[in-house]
Amino acid sequence: MYRRTFGLSALAAAGSLGLGASATAQEMRFYVMGMLYRGPQWTAEATEEVKKLQEGHMANINKLAGEKKLILAGPMAGTGDLRGIFVFDTDDVDKARGWCEQDPAVKAGRLRVELHKWYAAKGIGVLPPAKR
Repeated sequence: MYRRTFGLSALAAAGSLGLGASATAQEMRFYVMGMLYRGPQWTAEATEEVKKLQEGHMANINKLAGEKKLILAGPMAGTGDLRGIFVFDTDDVDKARGWCEQDPAVKAGRLRVELHKWYAAKGIGVLPPAKR
């Protein structure tokens, strides 16, 4: 029952992505989504250490994106515990966990990551900005 509901929800989401009501399993696949939360070592202070961790965090994001492992990433608005998301181009949660563990902010405990398999349209991504 859960799988069927999940599949129907994913197909409904596919419709909202422009795949239409006729989306099939061949047009869908699993990814890994990471939800980044404040970790046990979170501080709102903008110390030199925090700035360095943020630079390392951004460098890791750019590295993973350059390696085509990370499809998209971004911060969440507001001041809550949820700080951002990752979407990885894999369906292997353990593989994605290994990539997250390389992140300096995660290593330092500033951020913690929850990973979940996510069913969505094949080929999702972010289009580069149009040139004007």
